[in-house]
Amino acid sequence: MKFKVGDRVKFLNEHGGGIISKVISSNLVHVKIEDGFEIPTMSNELVKVDDNTQQSSHLFMDRSSLGFQDDGEKAHTETTEEIVYDDRSSPLEKFQAKGNDRKGLYLAFVPQDQKWLLTGLLDVYLANYTDYDILFSLFLRKENGAWEGTDYDAVKPNTKILLNSIERENIEKWSHGVVQILYHKDLSSKILLPANCTFSFKPAKFYRENVYIESSFISDKSFLLMLNEPAIQATAAESELDEKYDDEIKMQHAKPKVPEEVINKHKTSPREATVDLHIGELVDDYSKMNSTEMLNYQLNYFVRCLESAIRGYITKVTFIHGVGDGVLKSKMLDILKEYDSVRVKDASMIKFGYGATEVLIWHSSHV
Repeated sequence: MKFKVGDRVKFLNEHGGGIISKVISSNLVHVKIEDGFEIPTMSNELVKVDDNTQQSSHLFMDRSSLGFQDDGEKAHTETTEEIVYDDRSSPLEKFQAKGNDRKGLYLAFVPQDQKWLLTGLLDVYLANYTDYDILFSLFLRKENGAWEGTDYDAVKPNTKILLNSIERENIEKWSHGVVQILYHKDLSSKILLPANCTFSFKPAKFYRENVYIESSFISDKSFLLMLNEPAIQATAAESELDEKYDDEIKMQHAKPKVPEEVINKHKTSPREATVDLHIGELVDDYSKMNSTEMLNYQLNYFVRCLESAIRGYITKVTFIHGVGDGVLKSKMLDILKEYDSVRVKDASMIKFGYGATEVLIWHSSHV
């Protein structure tokens, strides 16, 4: 049986149960029990508890907490409402040194293995980087074109909620969807209209390391899609004064956060760059890396710089790879054969000796 985060389960071989707090794989999950501990458990040792009120119960307060008894009469003892984080919710962190991202609703795909970003499971979060409480509904498009209601919940301001932990081969199921958002604030100068936010991306993106970037509100590198920005969302007052407000505000399409081009720090002129691929220039401490890991790191950085140069309309990039045993240069040349818009030649021997390759990039148009 497949489980998702938030499912209530019982143990088959012992007493008790809990709530699925994390999905490690199709066969292994973490179960959070009553005392707060998380227990790694095989999926075949669990059974899901059918509870139709399970998903929606956390959206509403218990009748007793409102001061009423089951018979509808007011209780004699009043209780104070207490704010409690859901098991799958956690507060966002602030990392001003990593940038100043715009306030908004984000869909975040976070690799569990931050050392090897292209392998392992991905945690999918809805990040509420705003000062509003929100209610959301998530719909994913199935292969037959139908829309599946996948999740809904309430999310506090500056909080992220774990939607699922997915395997790489299941990324395509998350590549096209719609998030409906309702904003709420106890006291505000304006009322934001509900938002309908579409998102779509090519699953192949997730196999490129440079799409996983740092942000000012999530500690790990992640692929981020901004779903909605309250600062430009239409308000109820605007709709009364002008019925023809911008369709782009009514229906916003999610766009990936665009990282700063890596080639920029290697520019020697507006259209040229020089990139030193020696491992000591790329990694502060490579003492624990073996030769294969170092080569893969160098090749990954080479591809990132090459594609960044193509996007940035750079016309010439000199890659310094050294002489060595020639493996790095050979692998680079194999990769360059896949690009129709480049021409390769040895760099200036006077300036670089035998250890550099010059890549000339042809662009059909210039910005």
